[in-house]
Amino acid sequence: MVVNSEARNLPAKQRGAVILLSVVLLLVLVIAVTVITGRIKSFEHKILLNSQSYQQAFATAEAGLNEGLGRLTADPDWDGTAMNGVLVGFGNYSIAGVMQQVLRDSTVVELFNLQATGTSLDGLATVTLREQALQYSVLANPPDVPLIVAGGLGVSGNFEVVANPNGGGEGVPLSIWTDQAVDLNTGSGTTCGLQEFSDGQCSSNPYSENGFKDSDILDSDPNFPTDMLEYLFNVPSANWENLKADANETATDCNSLGPASEGLIWIDGDCSINAGTIVGGQNAPVILIVTDGDLTMNGGAEIWGIVFSFRKPGSVLDFEINMIGGARVNGVVASNHPVGHSGGTYNSVYDTDVLEALEQNSAFRRIARVPGSWRDF
Repeated sequence: MVVNSEARNLPAKQRGAVILLSVVLLLVLVIAVTVITGRIKSFEHKILLNSQSYQQAFATAEAGLNEGLGRLTADPDWDGTAMNGVLVGFGNYSIAGVMQQVLRDSTVVELFNLQATGTSLDGLATVTLREQALQYSVLANPPDVPLIVAGGLGVSGNFEVVANPNGGGEGVPLSIWTDQAVDLNTGSGTTCGLQEFSDGQCSSNPYSENGFKDSDILDSDPNFPTDMLEYLFNVPSANWENLKADANETATDCNSLGPASEGLIWIDGDCSINAGTIVGGQNAPVILIVTDGDLTMNGGAEIWGIVFSFRKPGSVLDFEINMIGGARVNGVVASNHPVGHSGGTYNSVYDTDVLEALEQNSAFRRIARVPGSWRDF
């Protein structure tokens, strides 16, 4: 009977064993899935952290590049020495630059190869970015002649021009440069040296005067530039809007100009300077471009720097320069069209210090990113 009872209970034990085994297998499977899921989530978390660290490092490297561009703008004499900085909440960066000189159109400009390295806040990611920037002056070729005129210089009016004592070479004065012949048999034009001008003896001790033209006047020059805007500013006349975009100030008249004016000033239309008004200064000169308009300077008015009377391509109107009652430009007067034929008066005193200040003043320096030069490898 006992044997028969054990025999009857055997199938039930087998069923229990199967159930137990199934539960164990399911438990193992659940544990395995949990472990795998945990590992996947951990891996995803690491990816997220790595991505976050990379974004932090990238942001700090970008900040470094902008720091370099800003430094070039604020300090044109920066030699590219490495600088370190911190982008709060993101990480730190290092920025350095290497300068080389390259020929661009008609002038030499400085090309900076900037390299910025950014490190994430946790120090796990590092990104290096590179970009090139051009540093240039809006005045590409500082002129060495106090009066430069394209298209002809009329002398029916009055003019007094103080020569650059070394404009034609060491000890060779140069007063006027033009592509057309200058006839001094009419009018009362006079050129002289700076000392004679300072002593009030320009007319009594001149280089050139009515009826006599000396070598300080370089006229009918076959080497005279065909495009005055490009010669002075490295911008072809057809692209004058590019130069206007570089201006520190644009206006339709000169009413706001005074001693505090600085940089490149672009005027569309007539420009009238009130009597006694001083524009710019010897150590802070201006470049005044008057486009398609007359320039009138009233008694005692002075401009320190360069005045350029610019007739836009396609314009057929005549424009004049008229300096009344001792008004003058201390620096250079230039025009890409004829002047003086309607009795205008112009007085230009070449000032070496002004020209040097134009080259050194940061108000005329510009920074431009080189398109296509950015890279992260």
